[in-house]
Amino acid sequence: MRRAIVSLAMIPAVLVAGCSLLAGGGTGGTIDGVRWILTSYDSNRTSTPVPAGVTVDATFADGTVSGSGGCNSYSGPYEIDGSKITIGLIQSTLMLCEGPDGDVETAYLAALPTAASFTATADTLTLFNGSGTAILTYKAGPSNPLIGAWTVTGYNDGASAVVSPAAGTELTATFGADGIVSGSSGCNTYNGSYTLTGETLAIGPLGTTRMACPEPIMTQETQYLAALRASTNYRVSGDTLTLVQADGSNGVILIPAS
Repeated sequence: MRRAIVSLAMIPAVLVAGCSLLAGGGTGGTIDGVRWILTSYDSNRTSTPVPAGVTVDATFADGTVSGSGGCNSYSGPYEIDGSKITIGLIQSTLMLCEGPDGDVETAYLAALPTAASFTATADTLTLFNGSGTAILTYKAGPSNPLIGAWTVTGYNDGASAVVSPAAGTELTATFGADGIVSGSSGCNTYNGSYTLTGETLAIGPLGTTRMACPEPIMTQETQYLAALRASTNYRVSGDTLTLVQADGSNGVILIPAS
């Protein structure tokens, strides 16, 4: 199993000789405001599908592209001029990446700054290099990425600290397309309404069953439900969904339920 470490060092953009595009380059479109999920990437001049279980994504907004490379998070500046795109210096975190995650991330972060043009439709984004070769292909993520069943890996305890669920308990959340959120709060089950307008989130009120549990389980339940209700925004990176509170702190961190 090959081990790869993605450095925090800046990854320089590639300068395209003459700055001209050959036939087969991009035709432009709108890329902002969509979470793009990588489906294939160029590896040794071969289009290679992203392996199952690896999630790489990109969000272009306000001149910054950011997302998950499959293991680490990354960000960097970009500029668009018609169908041309210039992606600048990419910076990533330093988690150790092994196996397929590391292999895809290494190739992806090397390819991203070489993009010179793009074609975007409502469903697909393709980035091309200066020779007009498709190097990265994405599909559009869901308009409501909250929908689905999630397992909580951390929640804000009200003291601006994100803590893990107590041993032997499971916290869950299922967001439905009908605007209902439900799940387990570690002792009781809960349900209530939620609304999502763009990236603005509102949760509650929430109702629960009335079973009594010993401490610290009851305290955990109170803190978790309070963190849910205090969430006003969200962000998605790879498979991780983070509900964000009004002050910008992390409220609840979730991963897809197995």
